[in-house]
Amino acid sequence: MNSTDKLCSSKNPMYCTGANLAKLYRDSKSIFPAQNLINSPEMEIMDGVNWSFDPGTLTIWNNRYWKGFYPADYDFKNLVLMYGLGFYKRFWADKVESNGKKILGETHPYSSDIHAVNEAIDMDIPEKGKAVYIKYRDFPFNNFDDLLKIVDKDTVIGEAFVSLRDAGHGLPIFHFVLSRRYSVDFMTQADCKFIFQSKARQAKKEEVLGTWDILLVSNAALSPPILRCKFYKKGSDLSAGFIQGGKLPQGSNAANFDENMIRAFDLPSQILSNEIREVNKDLLVGILEKADNPIFKAMLGSKGFVTKDKSGLFLPYILKRVASP
Repeated sequence: MNSTDKLCSSKNPMYCTGANLAKLYRDSKSIFPAQNLINSPEMEIMDGVNWSFDPGTLTIWNNRYWKGFYPADYDFKNLVLMYGLGFYKRFWADKVESNGKKILGETHPYSSDIHAVNEAIDMDIPEKGKAVYIKYRDFPFNNFDDLLKIVDKDTVIGEAFVSLRDAGHGLPIFHFVLSRRYSVDFMTQADCKFIFQSKARQAKKEEVLGTWDILLVSNAALSPPILRCKFYKKGSDLSAGFIQGGKLPQGSNAANFDENMIRAFDLPSQILSNEIREVNKDLLVGILEKADNPIFKAMLGSKGFVTKDKSGLFLPYILKRVASP
């Protein structure tokens, strides 16, 4: 069993493997109409309006869009889907009155400029019950359909089909999840950057002592730990030792961290310079922005981790406490 599958439930379907997600989809009922899918008209994070963060539960609510999740299997095919074709969906009410009360939307992969325009239609389908049919408008996306079950106001379980022009009766491809509420395990890079800038504070040496796992932040999916480190005091100075190294993301120029890359992380200096900040006693967030860092060079080719914005390249990551000192 995939370790994340132990967390699989109707409240947290993004932790489900394909088999369990398919069962959850079959067993679930859609309890809200398409109107519930409508998102904030603003894509920019507006704290308390279309986005919020609870540091106690480490939960993000994000109504800028619905974050998409593939099943949590870690086979090669699913990893390609997760990191190469991670996506979100947005929905809004059609402003053209002559069109009636249509709910329009788009599906947008994080790593491309594709905007697959669609319409969300309430339907009652024999043998499947109430659902929301996602009808794509333009070629080639109109060769596919989605059928959504809105299981609570912030959680949707869906199934994608090759279209046979018969809603809900195409050739099934895979199940997926849409969520507006998710754990920091699944934070996007925008989430991480906003939390870093607005919800975290400078960490003190004494507060970070102990053992931590380092996880890279991808828009698309949960990232497994890449390194385990231990912070300790050496005299009055903060030091870090690396206990275990993991694999770099698929597509990177290197498979694993080498000693040069581990030294380049230089975690103690990043804490002292406020480039790693504390969210709470068990969670730190960091933004690596030094383009000449060998970690950046090693990860060229991997999708969704190293990102370029107005200020240049940046690599967001988190540290989760494993043990206290």
